[in-house]
Amino acid sequence: MDEPRGSSPLTLNRFARFYAPLAATSLLLTLTNPLLTSALSRNVNPAIALAGFGVAFSLCGVLYSPLLVGQTVAATRLLSGRPFGPIQSFWLRIGALLSLLTLAIGVTRVGDWVLGGVIGVSGDIFDEARLAIALLAPVPLLTAARAVHQGRLVAGHRTNPIAFATGARTAVLAAVAAVLTLSAAGGAWIGAAAFTLGLLVETVLVACTRTGVDGPVHPVAAEEGTPGVSDDRLLRFSTPLMVNTLLWWSTPLLINSVLARSPFPAEAIAAFVVVEAVAWFLTSPVGQFQHVGVALVDCKRNHRAVQGWTLALATGVALVIGLISTPPVRRVVLGAVFGLDPGLLDDIGAALPFAVAYPWLYGHRQYYQGLFTRCGRSDAVGWGAALRVLTVLGVAVAGLGPFGDSGATLGVVAAGAGLVVEGVLLERVARTQIMTVLPESGPARGEVQIDEGVTG
Repeated sequence: MDEPRGSSPLTLNRFARFYAPLAATSLLLTLTNPLLTSALSRNVNPAIALAGFGVAFSLCGVLYSPLLVGQTVAATRLLSGRPFGPIQSFWLRIGALLSLLTLAIGVTRVGDWVLGGVIGVSGDIFDEARLAIALLAPVPLLTAARAVHQGRLVAGHRTNPIAFATGARTAVLAAVAAVLTLSAAGGAWIGAAAFTLGLLVETVLVACTRTGVDGPVHPVAAEEGTPGVSDDRLLRFSTPLMVNTLLWWSTPLLINSVLARSPFPAEAIAAFVVVEAVAWFLTSPVGQFQHVGVALVDCKRNHRAVQGWTLALATGVALVIGLISTPPVRRVVLGAVFGLDPGLLDDIGAALPFAVAYPWLYGHRQYYQGLFTRCGRSDAVGWGAALRVLTVLGVAVAGLGPFGDSGATLGVVAAGAGLVVEGVLLERVARTQIMTVLPESGPARGEVQIDEGVTG
C-alpha cells in the first residue's frame, strides 16, 4: 500500500491503513502453529508427534531467527537511501550457511550432540525431531529471501502484498498438512514438510512483487552521493538485532530443554507447544509494532499518538485472550481444535490465563525495538534480549521442582517474566536516550526521515 512519506502529523487513518495488512500478516503467520499442532494432535501418538515437532521447530527457529531482522534492516537502509542489491546478497549468504547447518543437524552426528546432549531428548522424541529437522533445512535460506523482500515492500509502504503472500503460505500449509495427515501414518515430519512448502510459496510471491524502492530514481533509494553498503557496516548494525531475534527464538527451545528434564517430558512439552501456539496466535495482531516504530514515528508527537493507538489494540487483544481463557469457552474452543486427552487439555487451559499479559508486554517490546532501530540504537535491543533470556531461564529452572508437572504454566510464566524485565529496560533506555533526542515534530514533506542507523 502506497503512503505519502514525510507527512506529519500522523493520523489514525494513515496508521490503520499502514498497519492493518501487517496485523493480518501476523495473524496468518501465527496461524501456522495452531494448524500444524491441530494436525499433529490427530496422529496415532499425538504427545510424541507434538513433542518431536516442538523440539525441531523451536531449534530451527533459533537457527533462522537472525535472518528475520533482514526485514527491518532492509527497510531502514532503503529508507536512508541505500541500494537493495548488496543488502539482499548479504542476507542470502547468511541464510545459505544456516540452511547447511540445519541439514547437518538432521542428517549427521551433529544432531546426536545437539538434540540428545544439549536439548536432552531421547527415544521416539529424538527420532521424530531429527527427521523433522532434515525437512526444515531449506527454511533459513527461504526466510532470508522473504525477509529482505518484505523489507523492500515495507520501505515502499506496500504492506498489502505482504499480507497476501502470507495468506497464500497459510493456505498451502493447511492443505499440505491435511493431505499428509489423512494419507500418511503421521509424525512430526508432516508439520515440517507442510511448513517448508508453505514458506516456499510465500517467498516466491514476495520476491516477485514489484515496488519502486529498488529503482534508482525512487526517493528512498537514491544513490547519488551515497557510498555503497559494505558488509561490515551492515554487520555492525545488524548483529545486535540478529542476537535479539536469536535469543527470542531460543526461548521456547530453552523452556523445552528444561521441560525435557521434568517427570513427564512428552506431556509437558506437548502441552507447552499447544498453549504457545494458541497464545501467540491470539497475540499476533501486536506482533508488527516494530514496523510502526521504524516507518511512521519520526517525532514525539507521532510517538504519543502511536502509543495510544497501540495500547488500545493491545488491550483489545488481551480481552480476547481473557475471554478464551475462561473455563466454559476454553473447553469448547480447545476441544474443537485439538483432539487431545482431557489431561493435556487441562494443563493447556490452566496456562492460558497467564498469557493475558502477552499482548501488552509483547506489543511494548516490539514498538520500542522498532523505535530503537530507527534511531540507530540496535545495541540496546540486543542487551534487552539478553536480559530477558537470562530471566526466562532462571524462572524456568527455579520453577521446575514445584511446577514441573504443569509444564505449560511454567513455560508461560517464565516467558512472561522475561518480557517484564526486558520491557523495564527498554522503557528506561528510551526515556534517557531516545526521547531526549527525538524532535517534537516531524520533518517537512520530502525530507529524509531515517538516518543511517549505525552507531559508533
